Amino acid sequence: MSELLKIAICEDETDQRNILIKSLDESNIKNTYSIFANGEDLLADFKQGEYDLILMDIYMGSELTGVETIKLIRKKDKDVPVAFVTTSKDHALESYRLSAMKYIEKPYSKESIEDILHLALLKKNDVPALFVQRNGACERVPFANIIYMEQQMHKVFICLKNEDSFSVYDKLSKLKDQLPENGFFVPHKSFAVNLSYVMYIDMDLRCFVMENKTNIPIRREFLIMAKKALEDFLFERTRGLMK
Repeated sequence: MSELLKIAICEDETDQRNILIKSLDESNIKNTYSIFANGEDLLADFKQGEYDLILMDIYMGSELTGVETIKLIRKKDKDVPVAFVTTSKDHALESYRLSAMKYIEKPYSKESIEDILHLALLKKNDVPALFVQRNGACERVPFANIIYMEQQMHKVFICLKNEDSFSVYDKLSKLKDQLPENGFFVPHKSFAVNLSYVMYIDMDLRCFVMENKTNIPIRREFLIMAKKALEDFLFERTRGLMK
């Protein structure tokens, strides 16, 4: 999971786009990509956490420039890595203000593309994550992608945002030891929830109401603790201490 880079390509020049695609296909770093001809199409499709890298052409024959597109994307996702590609350095300063990872000049070189893929992979693998055994291999599941986890018989179901959810043969009591102290709460022996995806607590039903409309039960004796944990989490996030 962690070794596959998900890339968004926003390039309106067919020849340049083909060169870029060829470099990605020949790269030693596994990747998959979605292609967009303009910023408007990318914005319409974009969801937080969906991509590990955006390769964005600055000058496009559409209403939005690459810089304008990324300004709007930053309102949805402030962390997604971005590499601007262009024939001019006129917007270099502005691109770095948007936290661009790199500024690549055309024509594309294989070395420059391989370099940005390597940087994106390092960033992805540096993201705090849960380690699970799946299909005979160890996989990393970024904490930020986990909505909740649930013990179901001999498996733990991991509900993910923007990815296919899955189950692993394990015990939640063991996996929860990997969870960060802030950001997750265990309201019941069979559940662990990511407070980022909690909409509110239904005090009458004694449950977390999650962003995906799932209700996660809270044991009666944990109800006050759950309420305080959510309030503290929201307070700290508002202060900018948490993402």
